[in-house]
Amino acid sequence: MYESFGWWRRADYLKVHFAESWNEMHHLLIMEELGGNSWWFDRFLAQHIAIFYYIMTVLMYTISPRMAYHFSECVESHAFETYDKFIKARGEDLKKLPAPEVAVNYYTGGDLYLFDEFQTSRIPNTRRPKIENLYDVFLNIRDDEAEHCKTMKACQTHGNLRSPHSYSEDDDSDAALCNLEADCEGIVDCLKKSVTSSPAKLK
Repeated sequence: MYESFGWWRRADYLKVHFAESWNEMHHLLIMEELGGNSWWFDRFLAQHIAIFYYIMTVLMYTISPRMAYHFSECVESHAFETYDKFIKARGEDLKKLPAPEVAVNYYTGGDLYLFDEFQTSRIPNTRRPKIENLYDVFLNIRDDEAEHCKTMKACQTHGNLRSPHSYSEDDDSDAALCNLEADCEGIVDCLKKSVTSSPAKLK
């Protein structure tokens, strides 16, 4: 919506958020392979909570993107703490169990461009997980959540998020130019500034 009205030009945000979604989808696939979707009630509850969470986040983002990103940061922080407690409590048992195939393929596959893309605090190719057992899987999921926290924090610094792969490009490149934006935060602020600003400033 913000892009369509010409208020923001955040191409890197779209790349990073897609990579985050790709990562979270693989977390889900891993949990499903471990039997997390075997009960009908669990599937029903998870799907309806996801729909509610989506609607709530969209409404928050419409009012204030910074508020929505802060909320997501809190959710990711809680996820990190939950996985960390689980690893500490069941670590020895997890080391005796094999890793799901989907986890091995995702974390050690040939094309890790999207894996690097959501980790905005890291240089690409600096994190390459080892997956030898189920402990490694949960350890990497936990670390993914920590990276999501950092990215959500970076998103709150209005318009400054860059794709990790953009840093190797020249600052005058199309990727950098695509991140130009009108300086507004939230729909009310953007509407007000679009009325008081000339069209040239919003392009």
